[in-house]
Amino acid sequence: MTSDHSSADIIMTARDLILRRDGVTLLESVSAQIRRGSITLLLGHNGAGKTLLMNCLHGLITCDAGTINGPSLACQKMVFQKPVITRRTTVGHLRFLCPQLDAAARHDWLRRAEMDRRADAPARMLSGGEQQKLALIGALAAGPDILFLDEPTAHLDFAATKFVETMVREAHEQGMTIVMTSHNRAQAERLGEDVLLLDGGRLVETAPADRFFSAPSHPLAKQYLDHL
Repeated sequence: MTSDHSSADIIMTARDLILRRDGVTLLESVSAQIRRGSITLLLGHNGAGKTLLMNCLHGLITCDAGTINGPSLACQKMVFQKPVITRRTTVGHLRFLCPQLDAAARHDWLRRAEMDRRADAPARMLSGGEQQKLALIGALAAGPDILFLDEPTAHLDFAATKFVETMVREAHEQGMTIVMTSHNRAQAERLGEDVLLLDGGRLVETAPADRFFSAPSHPLAKQYLDHL
């Protein structure tokens, strides 16, 4: 995440990203590195630019200036806070997300998510938690080099949240690089290895998670943690 890492340690680099809309600067000169195999937390208050930065890193939004170097889009996946669900059955939606999976593999992923009994149910009739789990297993089953998660447990109950965190940990242990946003301090401390803190579209602090939560260096970081 910082310049003292070798290039082999870095999977994605953003330099001097600027994003403007209607004359308003939404991201201002953001430069960051994502360590290969890490769990990086994008933190900040609402409107700080976390989701915008994630969308830019993933290639969904084109910045007005700056460069991003990382895996091709085909080697990336993103799970949105509100997942996009197709008009298919649960297993049909998983087949749509991961056409390379055979029937046995699809069943195994649904079983792990405790959704195998809902395989033939319309995906759009699933609960919010079930839809989020379906989106997550679809992304994980594709085996991306880097996975973006935008508030993956927002509004989920304890059981669904625990499942998401368990799957994130397992993917991380297998070497997947994960970038996620969260407003849950306990979750960020449980999962995070690196932290990027944004405020008003600026990157104000980058640090290892343990140091960030115990001894942040920037005054805005201290204020943020006091209200998180």
